[in-house]
Amino acid sequence: MTHAVYDNLLATLYLVAWVGTFVWYQWKYRSLDAGSAIIGTYILYAVFSLLTLNDPLFSVAYNPLKFFPYLYLYGMLMIALLPVVYTHRHPTDVIAEPNTRVLVIIAVVSIVCALFLLPEIITNFSSGLVKLFTDVDAGSDNYHEQAAENVDSGQKIRNLPAVIYNGISDITIFLFFYFLTKKNKPRLLILGMLFSIMVGLTLPIMRGSRGSVIMTTLTVIGGYMLFRRYLSSKINHIVQIAGLAGVIALAMPIAAITVSRFGDMNGGIFGFLNWYVGQGSLYFNNYGLDAGGIRHGDRTVSMFKKVVDSSTPMNYTDQREKNHNLEINDDVFSTFVGDFTLDFGPIGAIIIFVVFNGWVLMCIRPRDGTIKLHQILLVYFTVCVCMQGGMALFSFSYVANIRMITIFMFYAYLRYHEALLERFPLKAPTNSKTEDEEKH
Repeated sequence: MTHAVYDNLLATLYLVAWVGTFVWYQWKYRSLDAGSAIIGTYILYAVFSLLTLNDPLFSVAYNPLKFFPYLYLYGMLMIALLPVVYTHRHPTDVIAEPNTRVLVIIAVVSIVCALFLLPEIITNFSSGLVKLFTDVDAGSDNYHEQAAENVDSGQKIRNLPAVIYNGISDITIFLFFYFLTKKNKPRLLILGMLFSIMVGLTLPIMRGSRGSVIMTTLTVIGGYMLFRRYLSSKINHIVQIAGLAGVIALAMPIAAITVSRFGDMNGGIFGFLNWYVGQGSLYFNNYGLDAGGIRHGDRTVSMFKKVVDSSTPMNYTDQREKNHNLEINDDVFSTFVGDFTLDFGPIGAIIIFVVFNGWVLMCIRPRDGTIKLHQILLVYFTVCVCMQGGMALFSFSYVANIRMITIFMFYAYLRYHEALLERFPLKAPTNSKTEDEEKH
């Protein structure tokens, strides 16, 4: 059997494994939720892996594939998915009312920070967004200009509203969908948060970046699928129609950026698309378990490591220079599992995944068909990791550690606030019912 045939066989088996996982996931509880979306993306990435593996140009980028790395990757992705599987098999109908104004405060902060970023969109509208459709080189030029500015990222704070906005961006999406589940919806606040999310989608496009737009879009999809069961039929319909329109609208500038950056290259647009989407599992298979060394947390926990080691790199330029001896780094995708194996080694990554997800499983057990907001927040974090990192890398790395810190600070507050109310109740505990529940 030739290497090409064997590689295709392994890649096909990896695809079949995820198709089988999707069937198993939906077999007993047939409702579509966040886990369905995550597994669906894994199937999509596996299809693109087969396409790029058989591309006459890009296939030379990969070494012969092996069985065990695929087995390891599948197992680790399933471990990361366990909290979502648990909530799928133990569905709840009610989100307990947290009785705190902090949710509104965070939403207002996000909206205010988005307003501070609006002048950049207005100022650069013609040179950023419009030019994408009138100048074939605009997307490439904007991308390289932004990449040059990111060389010293993480060294100093340039724009405080932008730092705060990015730090709570995942929480903004989380609260947006939570507010949609409430019977008495804060409509003005919801519209403001929608505006905040749209700012986060527009700015990267104007800078010639596709990655941030794709990550935010995946987060929105994951967030919606997580809260879908708590939304009324009417709200679900509105979100689905608006979401479809949004995806179509975003596809046009992303396509323009792709044409600008890769249209003149030998591989062609579709060749680069296949490579971009499908490379993660292939590069992990080649190097994820042995890249010639490890980074000792330089990427995934850089802000935490910086506290004890001042030489820790805070951006990809410095990190790649420091770990230049590795056979693979974050200049290509190896999935979020690959990020952890490159940082801590295969055994260390297993320990981290098992301990963290085991802790999450202990924390998210519902009571009497009711789930607490802080419990959903933990599941949401795992959804973000899986959705954002299934194709690419661990998106909470470098200065984006701030996003992870804010999520767990928010979790700690909600958990402490709940414990405080249980000990010193202000009134009889009540549950926040969804519109769908009210109808029944």
